[in-house]
Amino acid sequence: MNTPATTPLIRHVEDWRAIVTLNAYRCLIAFGLVALLLFGATTTLFDVTMPDLFRLASLIYLAQSALAMVAALLRWPALRFQILVACSVDVGFFTCLALTSMGVAGGLGMLLLAPMAAAGMLLPGRIASLLAACAAIGIIGQEAWRGLRFDDATEDFVQAGILGTLFFVTVGLSHWLARRARVSEALAAERATEVRDLATLNRRIIQQMNIGAVVIDAEHRIELINDAAVALLDLEQMPVAGEPLALLAPALDDALDQWRAHPHAAIAPVSSGQQSLLPLFSRLGNDAGAPVLIFLEDAVRQREQAQQLKLVSIGRLTSNIAHEIRNPLGAISHAGQLLAESHAMSDDEIRLLDIIHRHTRRIDGIVNNVLGLSRRSRLARRPLPIAQWLADTVEDYRETGEDVPDFSIKAIADDLQVEFDPDHLRQVLFNLWDNAQRYARREDAELAIELSGGHNRTGQFCLDVRDNGPGIDVAIADEIMEPFFTTAREGTGLGLHIASELCEANGARLLPVAQSAGACFRIVFAHVWSGDMPVAASPRIKQVQ
Repeated sequence: MNTPATTPLIRHVEDWRAIVTLNAYRCLIAFGLVALLLFGATTTLFDVTMPDLFRLASLIYLAQSALAMVAALLRWPALRFQILVACSVDVGFFTCLALTSMGVAGGLGMLLLAPMAAAGMLLPGRIASLLAACAAIGIIGQEAWRGLRFDDATEDFVQAGILGTLFFVTVGLSHWLARRARVSEALAAERATEVRDLATLNRRIIQQMNIGAVVIDAEHRIELINDAAVALLDLEQMPVAGEPLALLAPALDDALDQWRAHPHAAIAPVSSGQQSLLPLFSRLGNDAGAPVLIFLEDAVRQREQAQQLKLVSIGRLTSNIAHEIRNPLGAISHAGQLLAESHAMSDDEIRLLDIIHRHTRRIDGIVNNVLGLSRRSRLARRPLPIAQWLADTVEDYRETGEDVPDFSIKAIADDLQVEFDPDHLRQVLFNLWDNAQRYARREDAELAIELSGGHNRTGQFCLDVRDNGPGIDVAIADEIMEPFFTTAREGTGLGLHIASELCEANGARLLPVAQSAGACFRIVFAHVWSGDMPVAASPRIKQVQ
């Protein structure tokens, strides 16, 4: 098992505490025996047969116990050496005490159980077993020696054997328990490390979330807050843990009180600074005093996302409807063509048939425009040398009709490249040029379209498409990009909207630009290269004002 680095350190500290406790036990016994000697109670209590040896052993044991306590407190020498010396001295000392008194029947041999337990916990199993064997041999041996030395001594080998067995049992049990404790401590330390790592990971994830997250305790004090929440709450700096929520965001604190009082009621958006926030509360526990997790979202952004999803759903619906319309529309158009071949038609029938053809073509144009919205998902973007590509595209457009505008291309570097799907960009420009032909022609002047390049204030390259027509009416300037908005009787109102959608699909933007004369639409490109290197602006292109 791989244990954390802190586990040996914790175990080392606990082992030193154990040896200090053992030495305190030894000093207590030594002081007790010396006190009994001073009061002359040893002969009465233990029936001492060799008082001089008993007294000498007790004094030596007191001195050794005191020195051992000092060494344990100083943690020198090594821990295993100290415990081995202490247990060895105890084996010799208590065997000597049993020998000089009543033997195993006097009960002094039982005092060896504590050192044997310490040896089992702090020493390797073999060394601890060796000490237990020495203690058992010492107790049994002193019983045999007393039987040979004193005629009136009563040997109790059975009790000595039982006590020796207890030494082995104590060593084995304490060693097993110590191993289990070490394994449990190592496992607990490992789990604690994993929990700390997981908590750190969770904090980092929370800090990287775009949604604001705040953890509030039972007294409405902040326990955790991420950067997004700081920005949404319009706080000047990251608050410290323990700050009251009412001081930082009073409206949010009031909303939390309302939620605690009515957990299932709908929570209205709250105002914080210049933003409208939508809070979501969740209790982190089952009891009423558990911390509360608050998620904060920008209410305006959420409404925009919901609107986008709604538009996507509507787009899919209209696309399916357009597919379904095409079949009956084709049948109507085909029937009209067959009727047109008939020679027995009156003027009124011919007029009605012309209406059918005209509106059939209009519906077909609407269907094609709606289906064109699905082209957003089929992108083939690549770098385009915009100057040469525009020249070729203008030539292609000139071939599509007879009365084409007068085109001019200005202020675009030859080595400038933009990233765009060429088919999409061609469709966008053709739509703008078709609109210019439809709305910008005047009887007193020839239609002219100017294509010019430049950079906006943020350094993005822009392509302006200008005409010399009457321009865009200020009253409808904000609505011309909306779908199905048109001022023409035969228009569909989808051309500019589709062009704008195609630009967004390629990372660009299509914007109407106000100017004194004529209409101007600007395409703002996201990715531009001058030669082989990406650039934000080019000195060869004038700035767009």
